[in-house]
Amino acid sequence: MAHPKLHDVAALAGVSVTTVSRVLNNRGYLSEATKNKVFAAIEELDYRPNAIARSLQNQRTNLIALIFPTMVNPFYGEIATHLERTLSARNYRVVLCNSQGHPAREERYLEMLRARQVDGIITGAHSEVIATYPKLDAPLVTIDREQTDKYPNIRCDNYGAAQQVTKMLIESGAQSIVHIASTISATNERQRGYTEQILAAGYEPQILEVGFTTESERKRHLIEEYLNEHPDVDAVFASNDVYAAHTLSWAQKNGVKVPEDLQVIGFDGTEALRTLFPHLATVVQPLEAIAQRAADHLIAAIENQPLDTDASLDVLKADILMGKTLRK
Repeated sequence: MAHPKLHDVAALAGVSVTTVSRVLNNRGYLSEATKNKVFAAIEELDYRPNAIARSLQNQRTNLIALIFPTMVNPFYGEIATHLERTLSARNYRVVLCNSQGHPAREERYLEMLRARQVDGIITGAHSEVIATYPKLDAPLVTIDREQTDKYPNIRCDNYGAAQQVTKMLIESGAQSIVHIASTISATNERQRGYTEQILAAGYEPQILEVGFTTESERKRHLIEEYLNEHPDVDAVFASNDVYAAHTLSWAQKNGVKVPEDLQVIGFDGTEALRTLFPHLATVVQPLEAIAQRAADHLIAAIENQPLDTDASLDVLKADILMGKTLRK
């Protein structure tokens, strides 16, 4: 038996299709008698409104696009999980867009927003597409991005955390501290916090750039190559836990004692990496709180609701997990 249509409900109720539509969408004044006739016809026919059609009538899809460069990085995987859970509780569904760091892909996903195929976007993409894209007339929130004045940017205190751990390494006696970064940039807050502390201590900054979109095995090779060529390095501050894990793997293969000969601290503190490397010292980002704040910003914009405007709440404090890869 064919599924009943809107006009079937209208015919049985003895009203127009427009009236049925107004009842379903609760628009305009309608008498209780008319509503009751429509609801009775819906029940008798077992009619189920087309959710997509209704959302288009309301100009709302209840879809949120999450644009991240890669799910291989545990940081993005965990953030996406928290976002999906938070948005689902607010009756929004998510579509995950894995850009692989390709600007053309990110631009296509942004076009989805302009075409109203999604109600909003939360992105952690790292290309220049977001910064240079013409201002959208629909909501967009960024996570852990370089700061722009266009959109809310939710992040932890990268600068303060980097300063703290670098100072900690210096005070433990480390003198040759290398910072492993995805990209070297004037706006890289972790790099800036590290560099300032190193210079203040009278040491020379050492930064290994492995590239954000470089293949994982290539990154591992670059890290191992650098450590082989710089045997004087006595501490590593990695910009994420994956780079720290590569460092620990190198140390184990080469008989380097951690933390006696080489101290290592990472960044992010995702559940996956803490499970695999429970002894690793790391900066633990408040990922659930970051996801909650990003969702609050986006939903407030979509639903035209007020949100407290205290910008300091968009920079969250990170905790330092003191693992066995640091000297006490």
